[in-house]
Amino acid sequence: MLVIHRLIRQQGCTAMLMLALLAAPSSAADKIEWRADYDSARKEAAEKNRPLFLDFGTEDCVHCRRMHQTTFRDPAVMKLLNERFIPLKIDANREPRLAQTLRIQAYPTMILAGQDGKILAWIEGFLETSRMVDQLQRGSSVQTPDWMARDFQEAAKSIASGDQARAVALLKNIIEDGKDRPVQAKARESLQEIEQQATARLARAKDLESKGQTLEAIDVLTELLKKYSGTLAAGDGAKLLTVLADSPDARSRQRLQRAKDMLALAREDFKAERYLSCLDVCEILHAAYRDLPEGREGTQLAAEIKADPERMARVCDAMNDRLAQMYFALADSWMKKGDKEQAQACLEKVMKINPTGTFAVNAQARLTQFNSKTPTMSTGLQKP
Repeated sequence: MLVIHRLIRQQGCTAMLMLALLAAPSSAADKIEWRADYDSARKEAAEKNRPLFLDFGTEDCVHCRRMHQTTFRDPAVMKLLNERFIPLKIDANREPRLAQTLRIQAYPTMILAGQDGKILAWIEGFLETSRMVDQLQRGSSVQTPDWMARDFQEAAKSIASGDQARAVALLKNIIEDGKDRPVQAKARESLQEIEQQATARLARAKDLESKGQTLEAIDVLTELLKKYSGTLAAGDGAKLLTVLADSPDARSRQRLQRAKDMLALAREDFKAERYLSCLDVCEILHAAYRDLPEGREGTQLAAEIKADPERMARVCDAMNDRLAQMYFALADSWMKKGDKEQAQACLEKVMKINPTGTFAVNAQARLTQFNSKTPTMSTGLQKP
């Protein structure tokens, strides 16, 4: 330092400037300090209380390379990213799950997010230096509510799993206040994509209906209402379904399908030796569908059970167990109303109806508790 000061005095102002430049440490804006690991970057953002800047790109993305050759080499951009953000560069081909979760569809895509994960800004495509500087400067002031960011991520997961109906509800909630946050713009895009998918299915149903394929059209509309509930197309589809479902062919088919479903349930119960449940279903089949083959088979199945003493014994045991369950529930109802005597009477009936059943064991425990004269005492201690 002594030599430097002497040179400054000898050479004057020009020397002072040159030496100052040579002696100055490298600026933080010389290059962007890109992080490569998402979890580590999140942790660092939390420690330094800075937002994240996520740059999603691919090796073969022309505009990504252009961004890194121009915009990201600008001193103002580098300074902002290094001093105010935790910059994270992500190759979408190497981190496909992260890109899919955030529904990245174009490259480059840049996301400004708080250290808690909430999205502050969403930028797609090439951005010139001036616009990038503006985005970075405004990024910290553009706040996305925690619930909004969380709902958008949940909507993205729902779309990926095929649950568009839930996604629609979440996305509509995000855009409800009519503001223009980046995440809301993204939510509108996602909602529009779902609406387009629903509209295509509605068009398919109308085409089938115009060709006289009413039953096939009903199937498509039923799927539309189930999978795309909440969309405009689903609303129109519900009106069309009401009209088509009122046709004789549709009513006949629905009735036949219900009979088939119930017979399948009765067969399953019979195979599993749940004879009481099987009889319950068979009675409905006999009463409502006796004109169909399914109704007649249900009647035969019930007769087969009733003709076998061992099976009927199982039925009676199951009925006793069911009755004991009902009385046990009734005892709880009386206890909630403070009528201990009525509750005790119900528990005693449980013991008589099915003395060896599970509910009898529980009833006995309750009765013992009622008759106990030893007061309980709270210790204030809790098990770990």
